[in-house]
Amino acid sequence: MKILSAVFVVKVGKPMQNADEMIRIMEEHEADVYLFPAYCLTGATINQAVGFRSFADMTNEALDKICEYSEQTHKCIVTAVAGYDNIIIRDGDLIQKPAVTHCGKKIVVSQSGDEGNADILLLPTAMSGYPCIQNDIIEFCADASKAKNCVIAVANAGFGESSADSVYKGFAGVFNAGIIEDFKGQERPEPIMASADTDVKSGLIYSRPNKGLDRIPYFGKNEPSRYLNELFLLQTQALYTRISGTGINKLVVGVSGGLDSTAALLCSVNAMKMAALPIENIIAVTMPCFGTGSRTYSNANRLMQALGVTRMEIDIKASVLSHFRDLGITSDEQGSVYENAQARERAQVLMDIANMHNGLVVGTGDLSEAALGFCTFGGDTLCHYNVNATIPKTVIREMVKNIAENSESEELKRVLLDIVDTPISPELRLGQKTEEIIGPYELHDFFIFFFAKRRNSYTEIKNYALAVFEEYDEAEIVKWLDVFYARYRAAQFKRSNSYEGANLIGFTLPYVPADIGFDFA
Repeated sequence: MKILSAVFVVKVGKPMQNADEMIRIMEEHEADVYLFPAYCLTGATINQAVGFRSFADMTNEALDKICEYSEQTHKCIVTAVAGYDNIIIRDGDLIQKPAVTHCGKKIVVSQSGDEGNADILLLPTAMSGYPCIQNDIIEFCADASKAKNCVIAVANAGFGESSADSVYKGFAGVFNAGIIEDFKGQERPEPIMASADTDVKSGLIYSRPNKGLDRIPYFGKNEPSRYLNELFLLQTQALYTRISGTGINKLVVGVSGGLDSTAALLCSVNAMKMAALPIENIIAVTMPCFGTGSRTYSNANRLMQALGVTRMEIDIKASVLSHFRDLGITSDEQGSVYENAQARERAQVLMDIANMHNGLVVGTGDLSEAALGFCTFGGDTLCHYNVNATIPKTVIREMVKNIAENSESEELKRVLLDIVDTPISPELRLGQKTEEIIGPYELHDFFIFFFAKRRNSYTEIKNYALAVFEEYDEAEIVKWLDVFYARYRAAQFKRSNSYEGANLIGFTLPYVPADIGFDFA
């Protein structure tokens, strides 16, 4: 029996077009059983539209079309459909049971993979992605197919799904008693297919090393460069999806010469390439003011030139000073207004440029800044779509470094590595260094992982940090851990007003309303 697992570029909210694409794939690729991702007929991210009668009618019409095709061709089709969940379509019948016998084999359909006593276990899924998710899926499916001594096929939602909250990493695979028969990952907006004959065992046996605690625990069991490559691909997919979904083909990025804006600009360039749009459609804006240093200013300009984007420079000093005069203060009063006014002026400039060119403002703020509240409310938090929203600072640094080391352009490589080596600073005052104010990002990002992903206690996180960071004594770990908890509690109001950006790392920061004094420790 031949199984074909297929993932295509879904059109969310267009059931009939998705049905046509499923039929096209089946017409062009012969198999006995076809597996498609969960909810690919409507799009997994259609959300509350499924509750509307008109949409349910469209879905049923598309489902009828697939049933008619099955009746004509005697093909067996497996997916999950909103309102029906897991379904098997065979000989024109829509079977809402988890199991059926086909070609003498017991076929079981599941999304968890827990069911036993099957010759073939089919997993139509719609799991949001994170770097190297396919490694976890391969490991799970290979181990499960070996333990159950059966064939397991999986198809996961991918390109085409909304990137408002998550990115869906498409993949398709077939496993037979612990052997990887075929596996494909969807790296571009195009269909992928994996197929295998269930009576033939010929493939790879998967092995994966285990790792203990690490200074950057986000990598997990994965080789760092592979993790970083896939993270950048997911980030690109998220922005590409927003570009293609909105039909807006220009991007506006504020470029400071720092890590975050560099990562956002690199992602913007990659997304434009994926969308086959001109790089010149990216309007990169540098906005020097009181705290702008010569190193970052130079790097911002070198970076924009190396990437070939459209460059703009708008010196905001006069605008900010005029604002100070309106408020009745002077630039000598260097408190929070002095700093935040610069960030808010930059946000206003970017938004107005986006209006002028019908573009999207690409956000640059990262997960670490959101967790610690080290960002300006209504300033650098303001954007149309934030590609860095769920990536911690240390991972952004490693990602930019990884891109540099794999760059074919020597000039781009040089400027990226200099940006990586530049001390992190908001540059709202001359000589500012962020880590002298809030503490080392390597510690805070370590804390975030075990606090937000693992939900460990204060004591557990402290002990993990002591085990990994030998250069810090217990007093230093406790000092910065206390800073982390205090700043996290105080910054919830900023996170509550965050703009859209996909979850790229598999978890998000815990939410508690700002007016509830919950002690996470």
